[in-house]
Order: sequence, then structure tokens, then C-alpha cells
Amino acid sequence: MTDATIAARWQFAFTIMFHYLFPVLTMGLGVLIAVLKTIERRTGERLYGAAARFWARIFAITFATGVVTGIPMEFQFGTNWARFSHFAGPVVGQTLFMEGVFAFFAESSFLGVFLSVNTASDRRSTGSRP
Repeated sequence: MTDATIAARWQFAFTIMFHYLFPVLTMGLGVLIAVLKTIERRTGERLYGAAARFWARIFAITFATGVVTGIPMEFQFGTNWARFSHFAGPVVGQTLFMEGVFAFFAESSFLGVFLSVNTASDRRSTGSRP
């Protein structure tokens, strides 16, 4: 193998190693933030809201980093692993599609709901009773 091939594979390993962490982390943080915001709305304790805002900042950073590492990863599959993608494309393509649908859309949906909750009224945002 040439030095360029080895360097490209090391770059891919670095990219996928970090990208693998971010979707899982952001999906878990989404649930945590939703629970914290719901507890804050139902009990009125501001401590839960402060915790939700703290974790929302971490969520935003991990979401952005996941997007930044995920987009090059898709292109690296085609450029660095062309023969592999040709033979294993139906299987690998399906799993990448599922990761894109479940992780990216779930994270994006949560981000949209979270941003709209911060601007909506207390009762309307979480369905809390008065």
C-alpha cells in the first residue's frame, strides 16, 4: 500500500472513531434535557431549568461536531473504500441510511422542539396541567 492510502485510512479511522460517539451522546442528552425541562415546568424549580440549559449547550456542541464529522465520513466511504463500498454497498448503505434517519433526524427534531419550547408558554410546551 502507498503512503497516501495508509494516511487516508488513518484519517478515516480518526473520523469514524469520533463520529461514532456523537450521535449516541446527543440522543441520550435529548432525553435528559426533555426530562429536566418537564420536571422544571411541572414543579416550578428553576434548578432543573438551569441544568437543562447547561446540558443544552453540551448538546449543541456535540450535535455540531457530529454533523462536522458525519459529512466527511460519508464521502470517505466512497473515496477511500471504493472497492469495499462496491461489494458491501447494499449492507453498509442501509446502515448509513438508518443512522442518518434515526440519529440525525431525531437530533434535529429534538433541537427544533427544544428551541420552540423555550419560546412557548409553560402549559403549551410540555402539556402541563395548571
